[in-house]
Amino acid sequence: LGAKFDLLQNTLRLNAAVFRSDYTDMQLTYRGPVFPPPTPAGVAPFVTNAGKASIQGAELEVTWAPTAALRADASVGYLDATIDELDDKPLVLHPGLVAGNALPYAPEWQAHVGLAYTAHGGSWAITPRVDASYQSATFFDATNTSEIAQLGGYTVFNAQVVLRKEQGARIGLTVGVNNATDKLYRVAGNSSLTTGSGYAETAYARPRVYFATLNYDF
Repeated sequence: LGAKFDLLQNTLRLNAAVFRSDYTDMQLTYRGPVFPPPTPAGVAPFVTNAGKASIQGAELEVTWAPTAALRADASVGYLDATIDELDDKPLVLHPGLVAGNALPYAPEWQAHVGLAYTAHGGSWAITPRVDASYQSATFFDATNTSEIAQLGGYTVFNAQVVLRKEQGARIGLTVGVNNATDKLYRVAGNSSLTTGSGYAETAYARPRVYFATLNYDF
């Protein structure tokens, strides 16, 4: 269920939505022992119909352009994604895989705010832009293994400047930086801590990255 609004003489756009999805026999992948024996308790990933799960939430997006040069946009999203019920089957008898766990890669909160301003001079336009994005704690497996999770929320800042020729040859130059504060945070992981190998691994986001791109339209 959603709605879109253009307000303040079409300088403000507001989009809002709420949603819910219900799953039965939802498939989940996990690593660990599978009962009964003699199935080995190795590190191989297993897929099982875990039972019932639900995903519900709400989103709000705002874009404000008070002048032709200034543009601001922001968004916030709330997500409740959980395993509601597990089937009573041997394949799901795994420590930590319990009803009430959050689904993988489903943070409860996400938010973003951005600001851009375009200045014109002759046949050129220059547009600096800054963005900030927030994401709350995130689990990366169905058992919500804390050793591989991103347990704290984090904010990432990006910035860029676009120089564009508006007349004649269509030339554009963009220079910027992603993850400007060099934030260290996890973006993926998998765990076999309950198996014979007893290991876990995580992947981290890229550190601060500077970039430049040159475009030519013909």
